[in-house]
Amino acid sequence: MRPVPFSMVILLVAATAYASEQFPLGILGGRGEVAPGSPLLTIVSIDPDSPAARANLQAGDQIQGINGNPFVPHTNRLDDGGQGPQKALGEALDDLASRTDKEQRKISLDLLRDENTIQLEIELPLRPSLESEEGRRLLVIDASRQLVKTMTAGGYWNSPVGLTGDRVLTAWALTALLSAGLEENREAIERAATWLRGSDGKSWIPDDPMKKGPDNLGNWAISATAVALAEHRIATGEELNEPVIERCCNALKSRMSKEGLFGHDIVPGYSNKGFNVINTLSHLAWAMGAQAGIALDEEAWSKSLEQIRRSIDPNGGVRYWTMKGTGTGDASLRTSSMALALSITGQETEMAQQLGKYLATHPSRTREAHAVGSLGMMLAPSALWRLDREGYWNFFREWRWYLSLMHRPDGSLHYIGGKRNNGGDGYLGKHRIGCSIAILMLTPPGERLRLHVGESHQDPVKKPDSVPEAAGASN
Repeated sequence: MRPVPFSMVILLVAATAYASEQFPLGILGGRGEVAPGSPLLTIVSIDPDSPAARANLQAGDQIQGINGNPFVPHTNRLDDGGQGPQKALGEALDDLASRTDKEQRKISLDLLRDENTIQLEIELPLRPSLESEEGRRLLVIDASRQLVKTMTAGGYWNSPVGLTGDRVLTAWALTALLSAGLEENREAIERAATWLRGSDGKSWIPDDPMKKGPDNLGNWAISATAVALAEHRIATGEELNEPVIERCCNALKSRMSKEGLFGHDIVPGYSNKGFNVINTLSHLAWAMGAQAGIALDEEAWSKSLEQIRRSIDPNGGVRYWTMKGTGTGDASLRTSSMALALSITGQETEMAQQLGKYLATHPSRTREAHAVGSLGMMLAPSALWRLDREGYWNFFREWRWYLSLMHRPDGSLHYIGGKRNNGGDGYLGKHRIGCSIAILMLTPPGERLRLHVGESHQDPVKKPDSVPEAAGASN
């Protein structure tokens, strides 16, 4: 610990002045928070026996920069992404922890402690950078292990809110594990697929799909189940999945109004204004069902497609409703799921490219997705891999800080929320959905899912060890 040069400006900004965002501190070990308008990162807690604890970083410390370079302020603007302390710290940790020379594998934090300005040097354990294939694979392996470890004895992942949350969480965890590698995760994958089918093979969908199921928000679970079981059917040839996928696809068709509108469950949402995110997720379910051998209902597809066609903003994002002026700040899930559905089926190629362009030119918005910070981050990378490879790698660079801060010193992953409503992730179980986010962000280049490529396979594709150089604007 040593004094910081007097020339560094001391910035005392109350971290509680605005709504703050808390997040893990990556390989340092602990939690911090940032607030809009402030360049300070306030330490909330320190993990025992972590690099931060061993260096005596303390709760209440405020980090104002790294090695004499002050942070720029955090903002609440969606288009700024993680700009500010989060991005600076996450990228610095990813860079410095990968250095093989122990003397260079240190980070110098410029701190405010009790109104005194100090510099604290912290030694970091060796960890390969996310810029390398080795680093990306390590994060995928650690996320997969955490998912397998947290699976219940019943073969599913339990959410805080009951059955629908269990179904959604399990479907996306199954998809993530398939993307991480079938052979490496086969036992957990097979148990999850068995559970998703349901003990009676009906996946909790009533024989009359217009009757409410056993829990709320059923269409989120039905669409996710169709995608997951279709990927499992394609990867393994499991024939037991087919009637369940068909049941899911038919249920979604039945729950759509004659105008092509959807809701969370059996009736269109918001006084019959509709709910575009279920339209786009239904399209993805139908598209994946077709890949698994289920006939695509062209009438239902066309009816729903017309609602989406009317909802595309001039910037290419899919709006909340057909009404103009509702914005696209949270459009990543709607846009990516629809882009995937069109790309997978080979339909409306011009529209698919328009949606892909929105995703590629607004990567910093991806975390904000209809009351969740997860599903846009999980599906946009696959859509970009299909539609804009350069856009995919720009997306990865935009969010490298996020993956770095997720990854704690013990190898576990902790969730990082967005700047708006993340309530839906709380319904699912944040750290487990965080594992699925990390896997699905990093694995499209392996092309193990139909979400990634027309002919998916479970043998990894050989890719360059380093990330291609950036080209063009990423914002």
